[in-house]
Amino acid sequence: MVSRRKADSSKSGVWRVCGVFLAVTLCAAAAVCFTLNKSQSNQESGTGLRLTRDHFSHAKLTSKAAIHLTGGYEPKDTTLDWKVDQDQAFSSGGLELVNREIIIPYDGIYFVYTQVSFHISCSADRPAEDDAVYMSHAVKRFSDSYASNKPLFSAIRSACVHASDTEELSYNTIYLGAAFQLRAGDRLSTETTSKLLPRVDYENGKTFFGVFAL
Repeated sequence: MVSRRKADSSKSGVWRVCGVFLAVTLCAAAAVCFTLNKSQSNQESGTGLRLTRDHFSHAKLTSKAAIHLTGGYEPKDTTLDWKVDQDQAFSSGGLELVNREIIIPYDGIYFVYTQVSFHISCSADRPAEDDAVYMSHAVKRFSDSYASNKPLFSAIRSACVHASDTEELSYNTIYLGAAFQLRAGDRLSTETTSKLLPRVDYENGKTFFGVFAL
């Protein structure tokens, strides 16, 4: 009887040890799986966070790259005098106005726009030999790649075609706007019919020049 009890007790102890060992093994396996899953989740989260930060960093940079200028004129000048510190004018994101030129801060696609408004006197501004008054406005680009000014785009308008020689004013507007691939360091400027600069309307934001990154 004593031998049987000892044998049963020995077997019970073995099974108990096996059970404890199995439980510890399962717990360890569960802990490893949890750790691996958490590590993978953190890596994915970190990657997603990094991509999100990169995206918003780029979006923030491009959304802030903009400049809007208002026009002015001095009698001694032969070009429009663009202002960045009056009315609704502003600049941000690296776009700057230097010597009446907009400086492009980095390579990319930009939307360039400009408008000039004229009030023409058909009697005073129309040459005797012409049957109309012709106005022109252009945006020019200077790039290091060709080291010279070249027209980016331009337009010509006519006024007083069928008008009589009266002192009445004819109001006309030239607007230009398009997207262009530009390079860092490019300089954008405007050129307008010089003899009509005194006839440009500078009030209430009617004459402007601007660029923003796309």
